[in-house]
Amino acid sequence: MNTLMDINGLPSSTSAPARYPRSGIHGTIVHAIGGDIVNGALQQGQRLPSDQEMMARFQASRTALREAMKVLSSKGLIESRQRAGTRVRPRSDWDLLDVDVLSWHRPESISESFTADLVELRELIEPVAAKLAADRATSDDLTRIEAAYLRMETSVDDYEGFYMADVDFHLAVLNASHNQLVQRLAGIIGTVLGLSFSLQKTVRIPLRESLESHYQVFDGIRQRNRRSAERAMRITIRRGRNTLSQQRKAVRDQAFQAP
Repeated sequence: MNTLMDINGLPSSTSAPARYPRSGIHGTIVHAIGGDIVNGALQQGQRLPSDQEMMARFQASRTALREAMKVLSSKGLIESRQRAGTRVRPRSDWDLLDVDVLSWHRPESISESFTADLVELRELIEPVAAKLAADRATSDDLTRIEAAYLRMETSVDDYEGFYMADVDFHLAVLNASHNQLVQRLAGIIGTVLGLSFSLQKTVRIPLRESLESHYQVFDGIRQRNRRSAERAMRITIRRGRNTLSQQRKAVRDQAFQAP
């Protein structure tokens, strides 16, 4: 399975829900304003710049601007009211499972609580997917999972290559569940993984440490051992969570030591 990288460097599965296209003026506006909102440049409750200001900023027609605003509204980010203008909605209204909204998060803007939410989402889905894959994986599925693992193994000195292979591994396991709903979640999980890895790679923790648990996931699926595959996936996610905790601590320590 190939993993595509979007413009922000986050992985996107070939089975992922479609991201909103970046082509065209309205696509540019959607991604620019969406990113500004998600990362706090436009605060919750804040009024957006006037139509005239945004049309000038993006060299856009009123039609393109309105189309972009409709898209952002559909994602729960903004609301328009007569006389009150267009304002940023509370984060609780955002569609946080939308792949665009997820991918607009920059690592430095992700709170510890949202990081925990991302890990919990993986814990709810991926171990069950591994268990299902142990029952249902085809020979092609096993080939994809093994190929991704082998790429991880040969990329332990290449962070970018390793993380791309790691995402491919997890997406291959999700797809090997042969559950249509789990497969549709692959794009969301792929984006979550991209965010997690963006956080992790800012601190150079040895990559070889995660290989063993990934191999145990693959081996459990290959041996048709549901319990082993599920347990190994839980261990893999737990190690990822611990890595994120180390990263957070390192960032805090660096900030504390800075003059």
